[in-house]
Amino acid sequence: MRRQTLPVVFAVGATLLIAACSQDPEPAPALPPVAQATAPAPAATQAAAPPDGDVSSYAAGEGKPGYRDGSVTLQVVESERFGQYVVDGEGFTLYRFDPDDANPSKATCNDDCAVTWPPTLAARTVQFSGLDRSALGVVSRQDGSVQMTVGGWPVYRFSKDTQPRQSSGEGIGGTWFVVAPDGSKASQN
Repeated sequence: MRRQTLPVVFAVGATLLIAACSQDPEPAPALPPVAQATAPAPAATQAAAPPDGDVSSYAAGEGKPGYRDGSVTLQVVESERFGQYVVDGEGFTLYRFDPDDANPSKATCNDDCAVTWPPTLAARTVQFSGLDRSALGVVSRQDGSVQMTVGGWPVYRFSKDTQPRQSSGEGIGGTWFVVAPDGSKASQN
């Protein structure tokens, strides 16, 4: 797998083009540059580790409101139960929330909800492994932070998952589901 970094100009230009075609009055924030991860997804019995990659060479989100410093990592793993699904850089399962929206992206889990289901916040650099670059995006949250999306769906961790690859949030309330690499519900793939 080769490593790639996309310049901010491309990300901003693509976001402006998408925003010009949508009816949403406020365009989504630009996705920071992406570094294709060079390490493969971890084996099923190992805790996930962030893939190798130089994240210090480009700081697109630096100084931009809503973006965290450093990097965020999204990677695809596989299990018998879900097939392929998305985890963060620490190997924790990521979920999507049915009341959110993917077109246009909208995050509705705020306040107390976001304590139980912490959003995966965007950082100045995004690393990914096993995901299509086109599936990654960002959405502005109610509090001004910027959240990662997969297939347009905002993604979250579940606070009661205590170890990598645990998926105890699957199906809670009939609205929370492990997210597949295309943003769909992994349980339905």
